[in-house]
Amino acid sequence: MNTYLILIARYSPLFVKQDLFLDIEKNLAQFGIWSQAAYRVFQENKSAQNSLYFHHSYAQSEIPIGQEYDAIAYGKNYKIQSDSILKCQSKILCFFTAYKTQPSDHTIRGHHELSLIQFNSGIPPLVKELYEIKERKPIPVSEQNHIYLGSENKLRELVEEQKEKSY
Repeated sequence: MNTYLILIARYSPLFVKQDLFLDIEKNLAQFGIWSQAAYRVFQENKSAQNSLYFHHSYAQSEIPIGQEYDAIAYGKNYKIQSDSILKCQSKILCFFTAYKTQPSDHTIRGHHELSLIQFNSGIPPLVKELYEIKERKPIPVSEQNHIYLGSENKLRELVEEQKEKSY
């Protein structure tokens, strides 16, 4: 699969425990479980080692949970900084709907959503460049730092496409 994901913010672990988990449980109780498979994966991995919760930008396609990527890159104003592409093994453990937040087995094409992502070799320092969500409030528009996850080839292809569009 030749997909990529653009991460626009990371959730503080404290916010996840004190707010996000409670919100998910409330929504599950009120609206039922949409995906048994995703709910099971969430319960098994919600505190997985070397993982973080993220808010990601519009998904260009539906991406299933379990999707693995081998590269990471820093982006500014939705343009990948070509010298920032690094090898980095990661795996999407679970997606979450943004509205009535609860586990989902895939991204919904065209939607901003949440994701739980695990990094094989620990959390990359690059992730600290993202805005950190510590409370319920809109993500500042002025924050234009992004992290791209994808295959190394796909990220390099995106860099070339971005160069062509800027001419």
